[in-house]
Amino acid sequence: MRILLVCAAFPPRGKGGGPEGSYLLACALRSRGHEVRVVTVGDETAVENYEGIAVHVMRSPNVYWNYMRTPRAGWRKVIWHLLENFNPVAYFRLRPHVKTFAPDVVMTVSIENVNVATWLLAWLHSIPVVHVIQSYFLMCWRGGLFKNNDNCVGQCAGCKALSFGKKPLSRLVNGVFGETNFVLNAHLQQGYFVNAQAAVIPGMIFPIASRVPKRREGPLVVGYMGVLEPHKGVDVLAQAAASLGAHSNIRFLIAGTGESPDYVARLQQVFGAADVDFLGWSQPGVAYPQFDVLVVPSKWKEPFGRIVVEAFSYGIPVVCARSGGVSESVRDGFDGYTFESGDAQQLASILKDLLEADEPLRYTLACNALLHSKDYALAPVAHQIDLFLTSVTTEYQAHSMPKNA
Repeated sequence: MRILLVCAAFPPRGKGGGPEGSYLLACALRSRGHEVRVVTVGDETAVENYEGIAVHVMRSPNVYWNYMRTPRAGWRKVIWHLLENFNPVAYFRLRPHVKTFAPDVVMTVSIENVNVATWLLAWLHSIPVVHVIQSYFLMCWRGGLFKNNDNCVGQCAGCKALSFGKKPLSRLVNGVFGETNFVLNAHLQQGYFVNAQAAVIPGMIFPIASRVPKRREGPLVVGYMGVLEPHKGVDVLAQAAASLGAHSNIRFLIAGTGESPDYVARLQQVFGAADVDFLGWSQPGVAYPQFDVLVVPSKWKEPFGRIVVEAFSYGIPVVCARSGGVSESVRDGFDGYTFESGDAQQLASILKDLLEADEPLRYTLACNALLHSKDYALAPVAHQIDLFLTSVTTEYQAHSMPKNA
């Protein structure tokens, strides 16, 4: 198939899991023999090559490109969000790609900036559309369903007002898949994608060749990897560490940075007398091999949490908060443990049990984590995506045939 992959950000532009997820998706589609054209957004129009993939960059059709994390005036933010409900500039900037590439399928991922107008463009050209859900942007203008240090229940009035065009246009989507049951159902229950085939297909990772689980020597090394912000729940880990005390024989390694120096300073205080090192921003290949176990203490309802399966690929078991879809990848007692989000005492109890358990148990968890990571490797996930695309296009063609055919 000829697939037009339209995404808000693609490496090397942008930060976080969104650009990486788009790149992995492009790799997966190409591995199945599909011809893929990537269209993304940047500051200037260009055609580039990234790791052998041709990337067509279009200048942002909105008043700015929101993957540039710079302060914006409030009135510009309001205009940006209003235009995301249907932006004719996005429509006309994407139309040449539809005409020249003539795709069999249009796939959208991280729809911000490229805009829901893409769906109307495909519909008017009789091309089926498949959307990949990686965030809550269609439902929440903040993208996280999280405000005032708490998770939202459904959509607030502000999110409904600034998302008025997204739900109706989602009716034009023929297939949709989320990376977890949680994120998919969150959209379906709010009335999005009512005409689409739906599926759960996990995010993917590149397997790490010749990886062997680490054997523990000395203190239990508990790691955290990610941004240091309140919604990530690092304070919960800090409270658990403080309750375990200075002589727990557990060492905490915190890999990541935060935008607020005050919050990071408060975290350091909350850890108290615990044995903790703040590593700053770290490459996964540098940080993960130091960990015996990874803690993912998220407070917000993460759509997927690639970090969990990334840790698995290094042979590291995960202790994960039950919040959103992030814990769906963890099999309790097999490759890690889960705890109630925000419950520092329950987290501390799990870490204490891991410390006091015999090393063969922890090592078995590590071996199982590495084994489980194979389910998220590019090849098996690409196969699932391929089957879903075939199902969606077959159904689309069947419904598009003239009744007298």
